[in-house]
Amino acid sequence: MGRMLIMNFKEKYEDIKKLVADELYKVENNLTDFYCGNDELQKALVEIIKAPSKRIRPLVAILYLKMYGAEITPAQLEIQSAVELIHNATLIHDDVIDKSSKRRGHKTLNEEFDNSLAVVTGDFLLTTAIKKLLSVKSFDILELFNLSIKKMAIGEIHQYYDKFKLTDFDKYLDRCKHKTAELFMASIVSSAMVADLDTNSAKDFAKRFGISFQIRDDLLNVISTDDDKPKNNDIEEGIYTAPMIFAKDVKNIAYGIEKTKELLDNYINRVKKCLDKAPENKYKHALLELLDLLKIC
Repeated sequence: MGRMLIMNFKEKYEDIKKLVADELYKVENNLTDFYCGNDELQKALVEIIKAPSKRIRPLVAILYLKMYGAEITPAQLEIQSAVELIHNATLIHDDVIDKSSKRRGHKTLNEEFDNSLAVVTGDFLLTTAIKKLLSVKSFDILELFNLSIKKMAIGEIHQYYDKFKLTDFDKYLDRCKHKTAELFMASIVSSAMVADLDTNSAKDFAKRFGISFQIRDDLLNVISTDDDKPKNNDIEEGIYTAPMIFAKDVKNIAYGIEKTKELLDNYINRVKKCLDKAPENKYKHALLELLDLLKIC
């Protein structure tokens, strides 16, 4: 069942991406205009970055901008490329922390080389992202990303110290916000700033979307059969997310799964509320369709 859910999601998701395919293509082309200093590492790093990926952060940001009629400028594309580099840097660091050997069908850098080189390479991608953000020439945007990256790190620190602890839901949702929603917020709010859109509305939408996305990811970790994310590996590693917090014991995980589905539906509906006053067009409908895709029946 888990594999069927993933395949159904992927097929419909690719259809939504076609709506902004030109913009996503430009973002993609901007991702590897760097040299890390070593040919062998460069090849491995480019393979990881270019491996099939959802690119959900630039997708959502571009759909959001076009929904409000904003022009997708070179600065907007540079921001979204920076977002993807930051995301990839955090994945490389995560692979070291989790001792992962595979990511997107490729060996992780820590597996192919070692932990030390993987950590430094993740740092290299962060500096490459910052260089892209500097080209936008906005101190406010730099400050926004600085705060978001800091909060993402704090989220990982909290997760480390909360291992094997059944925290309350406020702490769990705060961790979702820090780990995942922060980068969605930086992506969409910075783009709204460039386009002179209402940043408060953008922040509210992005925060709720990011939390929903993380809840879904935590749910899939329990029910999925995706090879890159072995079933229940969070629980085994002591990372207790919504399903386990609801269940309180692994014996009651079926109950935790059902309650987490309800929580996810609730948050998705909150995201949809943010779009109530948005213009009616194909980009809004694509965002609503994407939100429906996040649901797990």
